[in-house]
Order: sequence, then structure tokens, then C-alpha cells
Amino acid sequence: MNLTRALEVALPDIPARKLAESTPRLDPGTTFREHVENGERIARVYVPASRGMYTLTPGQWALAQLFNGERSYEEIAKLYSQQGGVQYDAETVRNFAADMESSEFWYKTPLEQNIQLMRLSMEERKKRVKTKSIWADLSDVNFPAFNPDRAVTWVHDKTRFIYTAWFTIVSVIAVSISTGITVAHWPQIGQDSLNFYLWRRTWMDVFYIYTLGMLTVALHEFAHAHACKHFGGRVPAMGFSLVYLLPAFFTDTTEGFVHGTFYQRLIISFAGVWSEILLYAIVTPIWWGTQPQTMLHNAAYFVMIMCGFMNLVVNWNPLMKLDGYYMLCDFVGINNLKEDSTAYTSAWVKKHIWRLPVEVPYIPKRRRFGFAFYALASGAYSYMILYIIASFTGNIVRSFSPEWGFIPELGVAAIIFKSRIRLLVNFMKFLYLDKKDRVVAWFTPRHTMITATAAVILLAIPVSKESVAGKFVLEPVDEAVVRAHVPGKVSRIFVQEGEIIAQGAPLATLTSLPLESNLSDAQARMKLASAEARDAELHYQGFGNALMEKVRSARQFAQVSEMTAGLGLDAPIGGTVVTPRVQDQLGAYLGAGSELLEIADLNRMRARIYTSEYDMYKIRAGHTAKLQLEGMLHRRGGQVVLVSARPIEAPPWAAEEAGKDAKADRPYQYYFVDILLENPGHELKPGMTGVARVYGGRRSVGGRGLEAIKNFWGRKLW
Repeated sequence: MNLTRALEVALPDIPARKLAESTPRLDPGTTFREHVENGERIARVYVPASRGMYTLTPGQWALAQLFNGERSYEEIAKLYSQQGGVQYDAETVRNFAADMESSEFWYKTPLEQNIQLMRLSMEERKKRVKTKSIWADLSDVNFPAFNPDRAVTWVHDKTRFIYTAWFTIVSVIAVSISTGITVAHWPQIGQDSLNFYLWRRTWMDVFYIYTLGMLTVALHEFAHAHACKHFGGRVPAMGFSLVYLLPAFFTDTTEGFVHGTFYQRLIISFAGVWSEILLYAIVTPIWWGTQPQTMLHNAAYFVMIMCGFMNLVVNWNPLMKLDGYYMLCDFVGINNLKEDSTAYTSAWVKKHIWRLPVEVPYIPKRRRFGFAFYALASGAYSYMILYIIASFTGNIVRSFSPEWGFIPELGVAAIIFKSRIRLLVNFMKFLYLDKKDRVVAWFTPRHTMITATAAVILLAIPVSKESVAGKFVLEPVDEAVVRAHVPGKVSRIFVQEGEIIAQGAPLATLTSLPLESNLSDAQARMKLASAEARDAELHYQGFGNALMEKVRSARQFAQVSEMTAGLGLDAPIGGTVVTPRVQDQLGAYLGAGSELLEIADLNRMRARIYTSEYDMYKIRAGHTAKLQLEGMLHRRGGQVVLVSARPIEAPPWAAEEAGKDAKADRPYQYYFVDILLENPGHELKPGMTGVARVYGGRRSVGGRGLEAIKNFWGRKLW
């Protein structure tokens, strides 16, 4: 039998009556400090029992200090009136105590807490117990904490140099060096980050990243505690937590915020982020200087990901309740910005959009737009982070089991969104109960038939087109490589890179001394044979042999002349010279068949995408396409001109887009799709990359749903 039950059975009335008649008292461990913010004096008060920080006016704080649990409301009112020179009655003091009681400001002994719990109804008790569960909100799960104050004090005494000017200068230089390394190697880091998200790694890497992640966040929270201790605050609690199911630590630095000035509070909030930046500055040169695919190199890269990108989008971002959020709250002077803005926006939408009977909290007009914007932005960003986490989990599992990776992905999403789904269900219940009678009255048989017919029509109307997207690299439809027909030295080049030329235009001239010598010799032989043939004809002697020699020498001269003509190279097609630094070939020796330059007709370009066998039914020749090229704001239109009839080997990015994995039992088959683009202004160049989307026939919402069910059954279950 617990204490609550014992009191309920043995002392049903006396303790409750005594508790109701007694006055509250201030927590003996309460600390405070007065500040000046926006030209007004305030008192920041920290109550250890409730671990809450309160902002009071000097008058409210002076009144709260008079509550010692022994004075009556009349005595407190009389004493406060004498101190302030303004008459207060007991009812005003009683109302002040009740308001502070609602925020758990007053101190209660364990006996008083159990008596208070006993007075609650059964449903209220269940709700109180349920909300105290550490698993109530999986976006922020806090485990029991310990008191690290002595350890923090010892470390702080040994590392005071962190706050000196010389250490700050050295830190800034180190961060600048790491930033330079990051910028110089950004293509590699960006590709590695994409591979990290897609997760082409092993289970051992999962262990590494969780271990390094816990060490990193431990350092982060210890930095907060260190800064709090530096500015005179105690650190009564530090513990382990899960933020969106990712390992984290939490530190109670409330006393630092109570005693610290505005500048000092910013330093305490910024300390964790700065510690990760310094760690990033340490591991970046290690990543740069170590051999790839080694343990040290991979460990340094994991820490770079956590202290760099994730530190920026998570800790620094004020849209989530982490360091950036608390710094923003200090800047704007609103302690509970996220809760207040969300409560205001939610209540406003319920009342003015859904017409529900709710009260909208009062917010000054100058803050209403900012509150609504912040609530919507923070909500969207939080849901985006949750989605990325769930998708990242699916990528990890999918790398080991590509067929069933969606199950843990959905499971993690369900766990993370559990509280949000519950709130949505409660809202739908509230909306249903409020609109139930009105909706039931409206749904007469006639209205029901009309609604059902309209729903069927909407589901059957083909509203959107099927589409398939893929990456591409632009290449010209018509292109030609100009090669040397005969060996020779390049003596003249008539074109330059990027020059537009017509078909048959001269491009270059080669010289070949042996070939020119052979031509002169063949010409002399042909002339000699012609003279001998005429002489034989005049003397009627040996004419047949002379004629044959004449024909043979003429044929040889023609062959050598044709080869000599090959020393001049002309354009086989009209187009643009795309070979870079063509003039560098001047003076070079080219063998027969060696490439001189390349000509491409840029009036028509081809974009080739790759699609898996599962999407082939969506694409036909003649379908339209939209192409978004990197570096261009507007999209370009195109048309499918060719769909390959046989599977081919696809580039690596096509496999990643379609979810292919090297460990799959049967690799997917891929086909290419050629898209033709008109390019009269030559804005598009060979080698440009982007994403193309091919649009097929229109499909209805109902048809898409049935197709999804059929595909799931056929591919996953059957």
C-alpha cells in the first residue's frame, strides 16, 4: 500500500482540510537575480523543486518572498502594504498565491504532494501519471539525471584558459582553416554526405556513428555546464536523453540563466555549438590528411557530419527547441516562444477556420503575425526533420534488405509521429462532436446520393499525369569527329573552339614530305609514260606495253593525288567546334585515324534518362517532357523520341534513384529514354546536367490507388 492510499484510507479529511487552510511557502533553495531588460527591472527566479525559471516584477518577487508557510494571507497583505506603501487586502494576496500555484511555484513536501494527488479525481490521476512517463513524447525522452556539479567545478578550475583572448584567437584561426578545407573539397564532401544519407555502409558503421554521436553530444552539453559554472551558476543535473530517437544529453543550466546577464546567457547557449565547431576544426584536417576508407578517416568524417551539417541545421536553427531557439528567445525577450506561438496559431485556426468554440489567447497586435509565421515555420521544419530521420532509418535498413526496408521506416515514423497522430485524432474527435448534429442533419438521402456520386466522379476523373523522372547529361543529336585521313603534321588550323561553321568548310591543313615527294615522283612517272606512249604510237613499236605503263602510272598518280587531297580536312557537318584549345594542335603530328577536333550541331540536343522496368509502362515515344537544368531557373520542354527496346547497363545514379542495391537477389533491368530538345539559340551546351520528367497519360486518383495496391501485392507479397 503506497502513501497516497494510506492517507486516503486513514485520514480522508484532516490532511486535505489542513492543506487547504495553510498558506504556501517559498522553496528554501530558490535563487534569483534582478536584471534590466528593455528598460524595465525584472527578477529571474529559479525554483529547484520544480526546476522552473520564472520572470517576475520586483513587486511580485517581494510579495512572493513573504510566503513562509506560517504567515496567513491577512498577515502577508498587511506586511506587504507596510513595505510598499500601497494598501493590499488578503483576497488580492490569495489570488496571487493561486496564480503562482498553477505554475508549480510554491514548495511542497512529499507529504503535501501525496495529499494533493489524493484530492485529484481518478481520471486526473491517470492523466497526471501518463504525462509523467518519459516515453510520452518521443521527440524528447529524458532519462533520470545525476548531479555533476563537483566534476564540472574541478574541470572548470583546470580549463579557465578557454575564456581568454589568446585561446579565442587560436580557435578562430583553426575554424578558418577547417572552413577553407571544407570549401576546397566541397564536391567530395557533398557526394560523401549524399552517400551517407543513402547509407551504403555496414552495421559496424551504425555502431561507430552512435558511439561518436554520444561522445559528441556529451561534449556539447558539458560545454553548456562549463559556461554556466564560469558565470557563477550551479549545475545540479545532467542526464541522457533521446531527441527524435537520436542520442543526446541534457544539462540543467537554469541558475546560469537566472544569475547571468544578457551577454552571459548568450554565451551559455552558444557554448555547446561552439564546442562542436572546435571539434569540427580538429577533425577536418585529420579527415583531409588520412587515407580514405581507413577507420580514422571514416571516424573523422562522421564527426564532421555531426559537428558541421547537423550542428548547423539542428542546433543553430531557431525553429527547433535547441540552442538556436533559446538564443532567439533571449533576443526577442519571449521565454516560451514556440509554445505561445503554437497555442495562439492553433487556437486561431480552430476558432476562425473550423469555427470551434475555443478561446484564442491574447497576443498584442504587433506580435500576432510573427507568432503565426514562427508557429507555421517551426512546425514545418520540425516535421521535415522527423521525415528525414525516418527516411534515413529506412535507408540504413534498406541497404541490408532492400525489399523490406520500408517496414522499419514506417515503424520509426509511427513511433516519432505518435504524439502528433494522437493530437490529430483528438482534434478530429473534437471537430466531429462539434459538427456532428449539423452534419447528420445535412446528410439526407438526397444529399448522401449527391455526395457519393460526386466522390465517385472525382475519383474517376483523370486529374494528373503519370510521370517518370531521372538525371541526364546533355549531348548533341548530330556530332562528328574529324580525324586525319593520312599521317602528317598540322600546318594550319582555320577554326577555333566555339566557332560555328558550315558543312564543307575547311578546318585544317596537314603537311607530309613523304607524301608530297611521292606525288611529285608519280607525276613525273605519269608524264614519262605518256611521252613513251606517244613515241611508241608514232613508230608503231611497243605501243601496247607503253599504253599499259601509261594507264598504270596515271592510276598511281590518281591514288597519290587522292591521298594528298586528304591533307586538307573539311567539315563533314555544319555545327559548332566543341573541342577545347584546338589551336594547341598546330604543329602536332597526327597518325592516320588520329582525332583532330569534334563538331556538334547544337541546334538539337538529346537528354538521355534511365528508367527501371517497373516504370516502362508509363513512357511512350511522343510523350512530352520537362527538363530542369542546373544553373538555369526556367524549365525547358522536350519530346521523347526513342525508348530502348533492350535493357542496358545504367549509370550509378539510375540505380540509386530506383532503389537498386548491390545485394539484391535480382538486379533491376534498366532502359534508356532519349528526349529531344530544340536549341536554336545555342543556350544549351554539351555536358550540362539536370533532371528530366517525362509525362505520360492522365490518371485518376482512384486508378492510382488501385495501381499502388496491385503493385504492392505483386511485388512485395505475391
